[in-house]
Parts: sequence; structure tokens; C-alpha cells
Amino acid sequence: MKRRIGEPQVPKGPQYAFFELMQRHVLNRGDRSLAALSKESGWSRQTWHKALRGPDLPNRDLVKALVEHLFPEQDGAEIRRRMVEETLAAWTAAVAERTFGSRADQSQTPSDTNVAKLFGAERTKPLDRANAPERQDRPTGAAVDSREAAESLFRWNHRKQRYNLPEEVRFYELLHSYYASAGRPPVRWITERMPKESPVTRSTLSEWLNGSGLPSYSERLRKALEVMRQYRPVTVDALEADAAEQDRIGEALTDAWGARPR
Repeated sequence: MKRRIGEPQVPKGPQYAFFELMQRHVLNRGDRSLAALSKESGWSRQTWHKALRGPDLPNRDLVKALVEHLFPEQDGAEIRRRMVEETLAAWTAAVAERTFGSRADQSQTPSDTNVAKLFGAERTKPLDRANAPERQDRPTGAAVDSREAAESLFRWNHRKQRYNLPEEVRFYELLHSYYASAGRPPVRWITERMPKESPVTRSTLSEWLNGSGLPSYSERLRKALEVMRQYRPVTVDALEADAAEQDRIGEALTDAWGARPR
């Protein structure tokens, strides 16, 4: 008998409605178990469980990817588009509640100063990654200053419970951008194709992609990038630019390790 996911671990409101919607999507798409969802998608059971029940909100990219997995394009592109839009709208409302509180708790619209404290350097505790503002694209290889790092989706390291250093943020941003350009291949798809001399587990690769762990050496990272690119190959004309981007990511990894306290 399939084990139930359970009621969302948040109070009734927009956040509860978001997790309830995610669970309804799973129910409407065959009510598959977490084990089955993990096996077919490459995301861990824990990732699915947290995205379906909370209490922490997943980031926007993960929400979109999970819904797209539940509603594959071959089953109807229009249905998939509507489900993604509906879910992201619910996620946005949930993030707003998490960030600013429920409407009942707001006696007035937050002032510019209060918003600055929420998203700027003055805040006293970190926001969840899901609550971080959308990052702005910058020229590839550009340095990350302290303000830009503070606004990054990869600013807060959940596993280590500390802020990532600016050099770490830059590495995670470059890696995430490359992963997106490669078509966001499932983690399982990547790990199954890694060469035997450079293996990587799904949990380790997930840490690289969610900004909570650095690769221990650049050669294994390089192999992972090469496997990612197999998912969406570049044209012959773009091979040189792709190799240069991999070099930038490798240099960013070196800088990130060098910036850590001895």
C-alpha cells in the first residue's frame, strides 16, 4: 500500500495552498509513490517530499522542473503550460507570504526601507533560497561583488547553515547557467553516464547544483560538464565557446576553494 505524503507542514494560507496544489498534481498524474517519482525523474525522494509537503519552499526553477516532469509535453503542451503557470503563481503567493507575512499580519504596505532590509545587506537572518529575488544576468566571467552575491539564489548555504562566499556564489552561478544551457538533464541521467574513473553520486551532484557543496577537484567537475553537454550538444561553431565556458567554471572553482579560510 502506498504511504501517504501527509498534510503540508505549514499553517493554512498561500504556502499551504501551494503544497496542496503540488500534491494534487501528483494525485492527478497517477498518484505515484515518492520512490517511483525519484526513480523516473532523477530527483531524490527527499527532494520530492520537501517539494510536496514543506515546510521550506523549493526554489522556482525546481518547482517548474518538477511540474514539467509530472506533465510531459507529449501529453499536451497546452496543459503543461497551464499547469506550470498555475503552480508558479501559487509559488509566488507562497513566497510573498513567507517573506512579508500573511495579509492579516500586515497593517500597512511595507515601506521601501523595510523591503531593503528584507532583501539587502541589513537583514538579520537569511531568507530561504526560494524567497531570494530573481537574479539578473551578467556578462559571463564577470566578478561578483558583495551586493550581487547577497541577491543571488545561491547566497545562503542550507547544508552548512552559513552564507556562501562571493567566490563560491560566482562558481554556483556559472555552473547553474551552464546546466541550464545544457537543457537541465536529470541528475540520475548525468551520474549514470559519468566515467568509472570519475564517479559522482546523485546527492553530491545535487549539492553542486543547489549551491551547498563544492567539487573536490576540477577533473571530476570537467567530466560532469562534458556529460551535461551530451544532453543538449552544441554546434561545431560553438565548441570553442563551450570549452571556454568550462574553463571559466573551473577557474571559478579554484577561486572558491582559495577564498575559504585556511
